[in-house]
Formats: sequence, C-alpha cells, structure tokens
Amino acid sequence: MTRLIAMLALVLGLSQSVQARSTDNPFRVEAERLTLAAGAGGALRITIAVPRDHHLYKDMVEVTVVSAGGLKLSEASMPPGLKKPDPADPSTLREVYDMDVIIEVPVGAVKEAGEYPVVFSVSYQGCKKSLCWMPQTDEVRAKIFVK
Repeated sequence: MTRLIAMLALVLGLSQSVQARSTDNPFRVEAERLTLAAGAGGALRITIAVPRDHHLYKDMVEVTVVSAGGLKLSEASMPPGLKKPDPADPSTLREVYDMDVIIEVPVGAVKEAGEYPVVFSVSYQGCKKSLCWMPQTDEVRAKIFVK
C-alpha cells in the first residue's frame, strides 16, 4: 500500500512538472524606446513582465548586448530582489522578483543625431510557486533616437 501511494505521488509530481514546462511562457520582455539629445547619455530600460503569483530568480537573469548599433553601452544594472526561502532548499535564501523587473542599460553620450538600433539577449528563469519553466532567452530589439 505504501508503495502504491509513493508511486501515485511520483506520477502526480511528474505530471505537474511536465505541465509547467509545456505551457506557454507567461513572462514577457520589452525594451523601451529611448530619445537623447545630441552629446548626452542616458539609460535604456528593459522590462520583464512578471505575472501575479509568479517570480523570477535574480541570479538567473542576464542581459547581454548582441548589437550595440555603434553606441557605447555599459553593463546592465539589476534592481535588488526580495530574499525568500528557495523552495528546493528552504534553508537557503534566494533573491527573487515577484513583480515586473526594470533593468537599466547605461548608454554613453552620443554625438551624432540619428536612429540607432540595438539588440539584447535577455535570459531568465520564471516560476509559479515551486513549479518552474525551463530557462528562457528572448532577443529584444530597441531603438535609440538622438536629436
């Protein structure tokens, strides 16, 4: 009888895990358009939309510049997350984002007016309670306008 209960629990646990991986990714990554004055710098904002009752692990979020469009882009600045017990090991705390995350990418001063296309690779892992999607990587395109 104990074996039957253990097998049933295993099958139910596996079906929930497969369900989390097979459903559509509920997270969305977007980059805002940035307008700068000639000779000025600024920060381009990339937002990862986190649905209600979901979270991202901060240590699994990474922003990489794929194409800088001829501009000087600095390392992305991540906001602090909330420290919560890790469902896989409740004795350790992990930083998580349980709401939309706004990541800033500093843009160096641009001398010439024009339109500059930039491309980023944004990697992350999102979860709902203890069920997690496979790590995702989205390519995000943005435009920087210099007047």
